[in-house]
This record gives sequence, structure tokens and C-alpha cells, in this order.
Amino acid sequence: MKNIASFSGGRSSAYMVYQLMRLHPDTDFIFMDTGAEHPKTYEFIKNIVKHWGIKLTCLRVVVNPELGHANFYREITLDELTQDLQPFRDVCYKYGLPYLGGAFCTRTMKLEPFTRYFNDKYGKNNYQTWLGIRADEPRRLKPKEGYKYLADISDFDKQDIINWWKSQPFDLEIPEHLGNCVFCIKKGVNKIALATRDEPKMAEDFINLIEDPNIRVVERGQQANKIMYRGNNSLVSIMAMYQNHSRDDILATIRGGGGYDTGSCSESCELFSCQLDLDFNVR
Repeated sequence: MKNIASFSGGRSSAYMVYQLMRLHPDTDFIFMDTGAEHPKTYEFIKNIVKHWGIKLTCLRVVVNPELGHANFYREITLDELTQDLQPFRDVCYKYGLPYLGGAFCTRTMKLEPFTRYFNDKYGKNNYQTWLGIRADEPRRLKPKEGYKYLADISDFDKQDIINWWKSQPFDLEIPEHLGNCVFCIKKGVNKIALATRDEPKMAEDFINLIEDPNIRVVERGQQANKIMYRGNNSLVSIMAMYQNHSRDDILATIRGGGGYDTGSCSESCELFSCQLDLDFNVR
């Protein structure tokens, strides 16, 4: 059974890569690029390849614009990793905007091309996929055939991971509310608001994308009104909601006065586990 490590670009996922390098040296390492990751995430990924010498396969979805026709994938180089939003844009042209109750983005840009690639390479059911989910994320540790977790080989919790990275020559240099998909629909509105303050140019680019007239509009209120986030909010309405709040005020609304949820997609976006976050109402 071939071991495949799905590297999300987060710290826990990267620590899993480090452990699998030692335990299963023949592991295949793969990163599914959405074109919407933070630039520091891409820098982190390139540092891992440079410092650890792993062979990392990077894939992007290739969208067939015809509804009812399957999408494909293409392999890209490390130099092509960039926040150009292109895969996200192509997916939205075909399917419309993702929203909290219709989070097809992870499935379309990550799970489906990942599965097609490795079914082509090794054959269906001839590999097992490793996800960087820790022992302190019990609601995401759901048994699923063909999947294994960081928690299966390490008892490290979130703080252990953070401490481990402090001793390394490089790290993921972004706060959690920004990583890795900066304006992920699964984040709370306060984290989205904080991200718009910290990365105003990225917010502008994302707004331009979701306002693109070529994006498909399905006859439902969420997409017609650009509603993607919790509380029937659009990105623009979230920005308006917090316009009279300072950055420190917004930060204080996040659990623990600047702390963050453990075990949420705000940390990293894994292949199938983000859907479980929605199913079990992880906030």
C-alpha cells in the first residue's frame, strides 16, 4: 500500500511530512494548489523542499468549462506556485461561488484532482492518504478507509507543533487567521474581517474576483447576493460590519482575546476533513 502525504501548507501538515520522511522514506508528497494561498504559504512550501530535500508534486485543477464534464489536473513547478486566484476563478466560472452550505471548493480543487492523479498513477485502492490532523483535533479524526492521520504517528498537540517549529531554521510566517486560504468560507466573520485589515490588497483582488460578471450565478439567494460566509454575509458586508472597529477590537473578538480555535480549517485545508468541519459544526 503506497503512502501518500497530502501536504496542505500548514505547520501540522508539514510536521507530518517530516515524520513520514523518517518512518516511510518512499512516501509520495503532494500539494494541491488553489492559487488562493497566502504568499508566505508558498514561501514555506519552497523552504521545506529546499531544506528537507523532498520531491514534492504540485497539482492544479484543470477545469472543463462544460457542465456535466469532468475536470482534470496538471502538474506545476515550484516556481509556478503563486497567488493568482486562477484555479478558484475557473471553478467559479463553472459552478458559481462556493458558500458555507455549498463548500465545493475543496472537493473540486483538491480532492477530485488528487484522486484522479493517484488513481492514474497507482490504481484505485492501491494507496493510503495521510492528512496532517493532530491528536487534539478529535472532531476531525474520523475513521475513513484509505486515510491515516498525523495523530497515528505523533501525540503532538498544537502547542507542541508550534514549539517544534520555533527550533527550526524556517517557519510559516503568518498568523493563523490568514492561513492558508486567506478568505476561506469556513472562517468566522471576525477572522475574515481581520484578514481584510491585514491584507487589504488581497481583499481587493478577491472582491474583484467574486464581482467578475463571468462567474456563474445559480438561481439561489446565496450566489446572486455574493453570500459566502456565516450569518448570511458577503465579504463586502463583513467589511462594512466592522468598519468602525479598530484592528485590536476585531482581534479581541477572536476566542481567547487573540487565540484561535484548535482543529479548524482556518489552520489548514485538508482533503476531506474540511467537509467534516461543516458536518459537525466546528467553529
